[in-house]
Amino acid sequence: MLSSIFILDSQNVDEKNKILIHAQSRYLKEGFYKIPMDELAVNLRMSKKTIYKYFPTKEKLVEEVAHFTINMISEKVDEILSADSDVIKKITNLTQLMGAFVTQFSEKWLSDIKIHMPAVWEKIDNFRTKKIYAVFSNIIEQGKEENIFLDQPNEIVITIFVASLRAIVNPEFLYHNKFSYKEAMQIALEILFNSILTEKGKKLLKNL
Repeated sequence: MLSSIFILDSQNVDEKNKILIHAQSRYLKEGFYKIPMDELAVNLRMSKKTIYKYFPTKEKLVEEVAHFTINMISEKVDEILSADSDVIKKITNLTQLMGAFVTQFSEKWLSDIKIHMPAVWEKIDNFRTKKIYAVFSNIIEQGKEENIFLDQPNEIVITIFVASLRAIVNPEFLYHNKFSYKEAMQIALEILFNSILTEKGKKLLKNL
């Protein structure tokens, strides 16, 4: 299920969302800069005029694809956080979810946004930062209550997590160090979480 989190049934959605879903599937894999609107229209078997009715410019379409994707990620993360499960299970599910998400993002998609639409990249980066703060605040509090995490100051722990993930899981770092997004995410989370686990937490994680 996690490996296909972006696959939706485009047969049962309205015209605008059909365009969004198709554009998302192409852009995340191939980037958007070299995919003309004509090509999307042919693939969708609709006129360019129809696409422009909903998305007046290519930039608007890219912006809405980014927003659409962010909302999907946010909903999935919130489902995990609100579940009635222990913190180790939540960490495992979040790690799997993030691994599944980042495998859907090609380096071309993120580099195209960063280079050609920096305002959209800034929105994505702001969302990522705020979401990481919210997620880890929730996880760390629960982990302390369950005696899974060491009693370290939340502000310092969360700041370290946010700074580390922003520095490591970004196109420039990965390009120069030849890691995939999935590898970088999983290694970073493993190191970060292991640094604050109690002995009880380490045993529980080892037994999963």
